[in-house]
Amino acid sequence: MTMQSEKTAFFFDLDNTLFDYEASFKKASLFAFRSIVSSDEINMNVEGKWFSCYKTFCDFYWQAYEKGWINRKEYQRNRLLSSLRAIGLRNFSNQEIERYQQLFEENVHLFVQPYSWVRDIFELLNRYEITHGIISNGEAAVQRNKIKHLQLAIPEEHIYISSEIKVAKPSPEIFHLVKRNTDGSDFYYIGDSYSLDMVPAIHALWTAIWWNPLKHSVTNDKRPHHTCYSSRALIEVITRYIESAGCSLH
Repeated sequence: MTMQSEKTAFFFDLDNTLFDYEASFKKASLFAFRSIVSSDEINMNVEGKWFSCYKTFCDFYWQAYEKGWINRKEYQRNRLLSSLRAIGLRNFSNQEIERYQQLFEENVHLFVQPYSWVRDIFELLNRYEITHGIISNGEAAVQRNKIKHLQLAIPEEHIYISSEIKVAKPSPEIFHLVKRNTDGSDFYYIGDSYSLDMVPAIHALWTAIWWNPLKHSVTNDKRPHHTCYSSRALIEVITRYIESAGCSLH
């Protein structure tokens, strides 16, 4: 077999790219919710109502957080308090609110399961010694626990988390930083978010591969180089780039 030259590098987003974040978010949220609500107050009907409200307030406060009107801690606190009040639960103390977030962050990785195609792609990249890693927004400890739980054997030097490097998507600078620190000339980024992943990757002159199983629409003139609606399409695109770099897969 012909080994891959060190010119090609594939980097991946984490949440909703390598695993179903929405599913793990729901399970971890309910786990933390049960810890601060007494058994007398809770039942399946209450849980369902609460999580539906919680998701609504996650979206409601997100714009304020994204625009910098509130910080991350305020965003987390506001969405939880508003959701609890919306279903008529008692007032909760600051300690209980903080306990909820602590439990969520400490346990969310336990509910992470990689998409079925992920291991096949990473095995392929490892087999042909192709540089690969992760570029993710988020808190370092939380994101690193998820990565560890996925068991993908990603080299430490190729893991970039926004809270550690003090730059976050959608700033193209995070992609420039990775490129400066990586021995390569052809860079590929795979992510699920058009605005956070694709647009900055394109601005940074990376090849942007959009993992888009929910079939979201492009919202401006920055078009990804590839849009993959299925895992089969995604594997085909990555395989084609590996072959074009001079690596025989047979």
